[in-house]
Amino acid sequence: MYIITDDQVHRLITMSDAIEVLRSALAEQGSGQARMQPRVRTLGENVSLSTMGAILPGAGVCGAKVYSTYKGVFDFVIPLFSTHNGRLLSIIHGGALTEYRTAAVTRIAFDAFGCADAKVLAVFGTGVQARAHIRAFVEKSNIERVLIVGIEGVQETVAQMQARYAGVCFEASAAETAVQAADIVVTATRSTVPLFDGAGLKPGTFVAAIGSSKPDAREIDDTTLARAGTIVVESLEQAAKEAGDLLMAAPEAIDWHDVVELGDVIASGYVQERRRGDITVFKSLGIALADVALGELVMRRAMAAVESGG
Repeated sequence: MYIITDDQVHRLITMSDAIEVLRSALAEQGSGQARMQPRVRTLGENVSLSTMGAILPGAGVCGAKVYSTYKGVFDFVIPLFSTHNGRLLSIIHGGALTEYRTAAVTRIAFDAFGCADAKVLAVFGTGVQARAHIRAFVEKSNIERVLIVGIEGVQETVAQMQARYAGVCFEASAAETAVQAADIVVTATRSTVPLFDGAGLKPGTFVAAIGSSKPDAREIDDTTLARAGTIVVESLEQAAKEAGDLLMAAPEAIDWHDVVELGDVIASGYVQERRRGDITVFKSLGIALADVALGELVMRRAMAAVESGG
């Protein structure tokens, strides 16, 4: 049985690895082979405990993400079990893994629904997920300019990203300016109210709202949703319980019958067709399928490193 730390996760995988593995896992979900347990939250006086799980027969593993939330700070752990004999295989500290899997799934959604020639990325937020999404979108893409909108740490984020990706221009920006210029908008904040007016979005923009998984918080407004030709989620069941961006919208802004699951599109093996100029909204909540699938890759590489003496 292997215990794997966040530092090891960073050494063992890249964002490209995460995208490749999670694309396969989503296809397994879309084909009906994988099984998922939706998130359950238990609230205490000072702390909450959340759990969600998945079974991936193709990878030979099942597991769960278990995490605490204390004063807005998360601590994650992911136990993995064998689907062949039920034995515990590994326990992975899940902070770094969560960072990779969330951004990787967003990039997969963009690859399926977005415009390949997108050049301007706007990111709301300066935390771990904001930076992970910058990495996921800048690497292996045509992105030339990244506009960063935030309350604090904006200049530090700009400097850090500029040093890492010299061929891309990073700038601090006001919200309205960023939205009007962007081909891709990512919201990675803890805001409970919309961050921008959707009327300012360019036709064809891909919008990813990834900051909240609570039914009483939202980052995008009704105008953004009403303009969307396609609304995409990881799990319809989970979205119906947790996606505040959708649940708090006016009835006329969204038709739930038209909301699609990302795994269904990936499983069908084609890039989603859309009318030119349609806005796409991807509402991410995070699903255990991604944690378990990526955890299996990390575990496999950790085992190989031990066996090789690395």
